[in-house]
Amino acid sequence: MSRISIQKRFFFHIHPLAATGYFAGLITLLLLFNHVSIVLTAFLLIVFLNWFYLGIRKVERQLKFSCLMFLTIVVFNVFLNQGAGPYLWQTSILGLSFKLSYPALLYGSVMGLMLVEMLMAFALFNSILTTNKLLAVFSPVSPRLALLVVLSINLVNTFNLQFKRLVLYQKTRNVDPFNGSIRKRLSVGMHFLGILLEGALVSGMERARSMDARGFGATKRSHYRIFKWQFSDSFFMTSSLIIFLALIGFKVGSFGWTNSALKFNGSFSVADGWILCLLGLFLLIPVISEKVADLWTN
Repeated sequence: MSRISIQKRFFFHIHPLAATGYFAGLITLLLLFNHVSIVLTAFLLIVFLNWFYLGIRKVERQLKFSCLMFLTIVVFNVFLNQGAGPYLWQTSILGLSFKLSYPALLYGSVMGLMLVEMLMAFALFNSILTTNKLLAVFSPVSPRLALLVVLSINLVNTFNLQFKRLVLYQKTRNVDPFNGSIRKRLSVGMHFLGILLEGALVSGMERARSMDARGFGATKRSHYRIFKWQFSDSFFMTSSLIIFLALIGFKVGSFGWTNSALKFNGSFSVADGWILCLLGLFLLIPVISEKVADLWTN
């Protein structure tokens, strides 16, 4: 059975304001809790959401891209936090001792997963909230702010596209950043980075001059697509807000978070269980709404 295109999903067609509010709440909640079970559950559900809307191939690419950053965070946490046991392994080399602390390893793994969650949440954000939707949300506040938000969010995608084009062009000149010695790769990579930065500055100046010449931001701008608020948007926004406020209440009560890596452990309380259930429900709201919309339509 073929996967349904994201453009045909209910989540893609909800009002941009409702989608923006949901992602703002999602990103906030992912930063509020670092309990092992909560972070692991959130990670699995984020992977599921990306698979559901973007497909397995994009999820695989996201996980491969995030793997190095995850390992980097784990290694740094292990090296910088060795002051609390229990210790999984100890050794001494040339008078320097190294201790593999269980809390540091656990804390580093959780922090790494939180970063991966954020990256995958932003990937879904970019797929759901297209440029015209972001402009429709932020333009009433400030057209210049809307443009800045759009450019900031699309910066990584723009750089990736330009980098791929640059690599294809340079290969015609027998210049390949992925082959050769490490020194050669670094040299070619730095050269490519310089070209990309110069191109970004030039295009930014040209865009600023052209927009200023057209009077951008002087008056209210028009949109080629009108977004109308519907009952389904109210249901989606209200249910998300109720769960979000409930989770904020648990955060105010200092549940689901450990400040010190040296005291980090996997103990589980009743409050942590409530947080886990509510956060899981918040993450699954788009999928639940999909199913409710399908039943309502049929």
